[in-house]
Amino acid sequence: MKPDITPAPMMQPTPTGFALAGPLTIANASVYVDAARAHWPQEGDAVIDFAGVTEADSAALALIFKWQRDAEKKGHKIHCLNVPANVISLARLYGVDDLIAAQAVQLP
Repeated sequence: MKPDITPAPMMQPTPTGFALAGPLTIANASVYVDAARAHWPQEGDAVIDFAGVTEADSAALALIFKWQRDAEKKGHKIHCLNVPANVISLARLYGVDDLIAAQAVQLP
């Protein structure tokens, strides 16, 4: 049996939120939930950068929606940068792309 060499999920704080790195799947989404609590900006909107995400599934959508709800409770919004194309495709497939369209910004 081969050892699992999947990179561990990581979250780095940024001045306005956090940057994600590694896989973001149902298998490790709870790691991101826990880490986000520590890196959530105290004031203003949160910017979440997905540029370092190496693999993503529907758990990424669930996290975006969770973070939207968390921000709304504080009277703020989230802005997601570099959302993986397959996550945007999943949102389209599920008919929820309008719910993330305002938050999902693709950078060149």
